[in-house]
Amino acid sequence: MSEEKPEPGISPSADWREPEHYNPLLNSDRHCWAGEWLRRNPAFLADLREARCSPPDESGHTLCDQDCRLSRWGVRCCRIDGEMAFFWLPECNPLVLQLEAKPHVDPGNTFDCRQCPLFRAVVHGDDGQHLLFSDGARHLQLAVTEGDALTGPALLSCTLRGLNDFEIKPLPLQRLCRLARSGRLLKSLYPPERRARRWVEMLRAFDGAAVGASQRDIAAVLYGDRAVQEDWEAGFLRTRVQRLLSGARTMVRGGYRRLLDPEEKERSGRVKG
Repeated sequence: MSEEKPEPGISPSADWREPEHYNPLLNSDRHCWAGEWLRRNPAFLADLREARCSPPDESGHTLCDQDCRLSRWGVRCCRIDGEMAFFWLPECNPLVLQLEAKPHVDPGNTFDCRQCPLFRAVVHGDDGQHLLFSDGARHLQLAVTEGDALTGPALLSCTLRGLNDFEIKPLPLQRLCRLARSGRLLKSLYPPERRARRWVEMLRAFDGAAVGASQRDIAAVLYGDRAVQEDWEAGFLRTRVQRLLSGARTMVRGGYRRLLDPEEKERSGRVKG
């Protein structure tokens, strides 16, 4: 009998009626937001329970099965202190840096991942090493396709191909450089998400509906009893809640991919659950 795996996400004890459970998400990056939507997809959770990835060893390394069923969702996964951590595949998230690593002795020009205070986990797959750095709200993910970034100071190299790379990759490269120099993921390199407050409303509405709350109950929690008493029959708040729920369901069913890659259109419609 396989070991029961805890489902990821906001704690089951969290109350969707209490905004403080969701407020930390207001400062989170899209790496985190996409995971919040995906972890509410029941088909993903079913695949997660059947995934055959090894648990982290004493060094925190996870071995991901070559045919991991989670790859269809654009991720590899592991657990950090019992909590789910997402490793987005580079083809799903263009901000993942694909690098080569070679051992090198040059303190001013190398990066020792093991010594970085924000180094959280590594997943080994058939496509190389996936390294995750995070301070909780902000994330940086490296995909080391050749070499080993965990044996000591490494000289990292990155090949940019085409205009898309020229436009996208400078940002994660700056994040990596500042992380290597300062040990921090600088807030200035992670612009605030202007839609974060609406996403929180969508998330709370979705979680409320998931436990049986009516649309009127959801409106009362989000906008207040008085507003509902005055406006519910007019239909404005009802329509607003319906839009929140519709948007949330779109995110859960595949729209999370467009958070990571705004150019993602056709592929996001292929995964249904």
